[in-house]
Amino acid sequence: MQLKTVVIPRQLSAINVRQNKTAYTPPRPVVRPPVAGPQTLHIAQLKPLPKPPAPYCPAPVPRCQQVTRQTVQPSLVNKPSVVVANQRMPTQVVTRPTPSRQAASAFVERQLVSPRITQPAHSNKLIQPTVSPSQIGVVQTTKFFPNLHPGAALPVNRSNVFKLDSVTDQYRLRRLNSHFVSVPNQRYNFVTTTKGELLLHNRYRHPSLAEGHQVLYAGEVAFNNGRLDWWSNASGHYQPDSDHAKQAALPLDQFYTYQQVLKGEHKKKNVLTNKKQGEE
Repeated sequence: MQLKTVVIPRQLSAINVRQNKTAYTPPRPVVRPPVAGPQTLHIAQLKPLPKPPAPYCPAPVPRCQQVTRQTVQPSLVNKPSVVVANQRMPTQVVTRPTPSRQAASAFVERQLVSPRITQPAHSNKLIQPTVSPSQIGVVQTTKFFPNLHPGAALPVNRSNVFKLDSVTDQYRLRRLNSHFVSVPNQRYNFVTTTKGELLLHNRYRHPSLAEGHQVLYAGEVAFNNGRLDWWSNASGHYQPDSDHAKQAALPLDQFYTYQQVLKGEHKKKNVLTNKKQGEE
């Protein structure tokens, strides 16, 4: 409970105290401290601002004095050469006639066909190298075949994809990321990746084998108890041409185009080879 203290002034009588009547006292005015105004500082009290850093001015690099030898005259052969500072050797200006278009084209053809041979400085005759026709060849560049149907690159289980290994005339299939080895004995779809690996499967499409990436070659290959019967460029997703069949890393004597496979020419050759083997 809170106790209230009542101040009884002298003017109040006992009756007023009993009736709990007190005289009115006005509230005391609240004395607030004066608000400090803006401080004024003297100029002597202000601290000077720090000086800005000096701009970067690198020191000038002294020029190296070029020391060259003076040209020796015939009369001063036995005398030591004089070293002169800040002097350059006299240069000789050689004017050459401008070649015609025919001469320029002939020079370019000669540089492309013939190998470059250094000519000794003391000889004034132009050396014409003899190049045989067999040395002149056509440079074949590697061609990459892209996937023409990106939507056909469906994800497959990579552990079921086979990698082709060959030992002489025998071929073996090895599963990726495992030591499982089997003997091929049917037709497979194959792709030759840009790393040179031959990946095969009997049901997966070519884009699924290559994961949608570009390849060196793609097609079909058929085996008979580990021996290669034939292979072709039958791939509608990559459509490789027969001119770059060497990139497949398979024997070219057993290669057939897709049109020849449709005509059945690959079977005729197999029948002839089987007859010869039976006669032997």
